[in-house]
Amino acid sequence: MGWFGNARHRGYNTAGMNASGRLIINAVWDDEARVWAATSDDVPGLATEADDMEVLVEKLKKMIPELLDANGVAHGEDVPFEILGQRFAVAHREAA
Repeated sequence: MGWFGNARHRGYNTAGMNASGRLIINAVWDDEARVWAATSDDVPGLATEADDMEVLVEKLKKMIPELLDANGVAHGEDVPFEILGQRFAVAHREAA
C-alpha cells in the first residue's frame, strides 16, 4: 500500500501530518549518552540526537524538510512539528 496509503488510514494527510496539522517527533532522553534522541513515524528516516532540546529543535528545522523531500512526501513551504519529550527521573524523599 505504501506510505501514502497507510498515512491516510492512520489519520494523516498526504503531507504526513496528523489531524492537528503538525508532524509528531518523539524525543527520548538517553541518560547514559546525555543526549535527546529523536525519531518520528511521520518523517521517514528521521533519527538524530542533540545534547540540548534547543539544539535538537534547530537540527529538526533543517532535517525535516530535507527528509520529506528525499522521501517524496508532499509538504508546503512551512512544516509545523511538535516534539513529545520523555525523560525518566527519580525523586527522593528527605528524611523527616
